[in-house]
Amino acid sequence: MKFHHGLALLAIVVLPVLAGLVMAIEAGYRKLPAGGVFLCGLLAAVLAFTLTLPVAVTCSESRDVALAARRLLDPQEYQSLRGTRRICPTVYTYERDGERICLVSDGDGGAHIGCG
Repeated sequence: MKFHHGLALLAIVVLPVLAGLVMAIEAGYRKLPAGGVFLCGLLAAVLAFTLTLPVAVTCSESRDVALAARRLLDPQEYQSLRGTRRICPTVYTYERDGERICLVSDGDGGAHIGCG
């Protein structure tokens, strides 16, 4: 397992648990009944999980493409590498023979050349 995959997995597990605990503690301070404390914590954990999962997966795939780019592209092409988004791009473009070409995630920890 690559280091950034481990960080993504850690974020997917830790952030929802942490959000659930914080919300449960806050609900306890507000003197909610035990059932309310549990439901608040559970709701916070589920919401944090649904927000964390796509971000962690997308950022992990973005890192896969960036790492694979060094292997797949020559130094001049690598210098022209640009992401299509500011945060965690999964599609990168680079210049080869005066033409912009895509480099995308293959979904298996690497990348392949082509838009699609």
